Amino acid sequence: MKKTVQSAPLGASLVVLSSFFYASYGIWTKLMGNFFDGYTASFCRSILVVSLLTPLALKYRQLESLSLKKTWKFLAGMLAASLFTWGPLYYAILHAGVGISLAIAYASIVLGMFFFGWLLAGERFTKNKAISATLGIIGLALIFSPTTGKLGWLALIAALVSGLSSAANSVLAKRIPYNATQSTIMLWMASIVANFIMAAAFSGSYPVIAWRIQWLYLVIFAISSVIASWTFVRGVKLIDAGAAGILGLLEIVFGVLIGIIFFHERPSLVAITGMLIIIVAADIPYVNHYKSQTEH
Repeated sequence: MKKTVQSAPLGASLVVLSSFFYASYGIWTKLMGNFFDGYTASFCRSILVVSLLTPLALKYRQLESLSLKKTWKFLAGMLAASLFTWGPLYYAILHAGVGISLAIAYASIVLGMFFFGWLLAGERFTKNKAISATLGIIGLALIFSPTTGKLGWLALIAALVSGLSSAANSVLAKRIPYNATQSTIMLWMASIVANFIMAAAFSGSYPVIAWRIQWLYLVIFAISSVIASWTFVRGVKLIDAGAAGILGLLEIVFGVLIGIIFFHERPSLVAITGMLIIIVAADIPYVNHYKSQTEH
């Protein structure tokens, strides 16, 4: 994909927008409650996302030849990464708690985006990226520090695996030679297959389709997922994966703000300090990537 001077601000803005919609996941997850289990919720949501995206892709002629000889490795990688994205995080949340599990998952996403960006996309790990990643992880630690509690090493490793798998999927979506819409569809197709396998392996239960408000929440969840994933994939195709990983940390900031507005949560001064540090960390790759584009 050809990059211009406008690529950096457009790509960064799309990733920030995706972070807002990713943060809204907390609303729909909380409203759905225990009506779905983890794997079946992700399986049903993935089907809805593909069902919403495919007609739009057909209407706007965004579907290309699959070119499996060129893309099968990317598709296989997406499937493999999707197997280890939700399950380990679900296990970590149950056994180590929400705060520490999400903190480790997000930290590993950031580091994973740098690692896989270097491994699969030839991106350099610069000094500014290192500073940005360090600030981001410090911000995460401050936000989630009050919720650490008792730690279980297996659960923490599971959260790490989930974050790295999510990062791998993001870079594969960047590298696969499809447009953003088709890349997003293939990402969710991999999620359908992976979550069906995991639900079958762990005896996931499938709720009866009937008029229950939780199904409406799931549909809204799917619409949010379409916007979040498409804007992220489109954005990460325009900027470095590492920079996108740091900008993605703004999801935590938006998540805290959503908690304040909709659920009357009151973050501590330490958590607010962590939010401000993350905002500074997110600003570094944006500014530096923009400068690198304008210098060429």
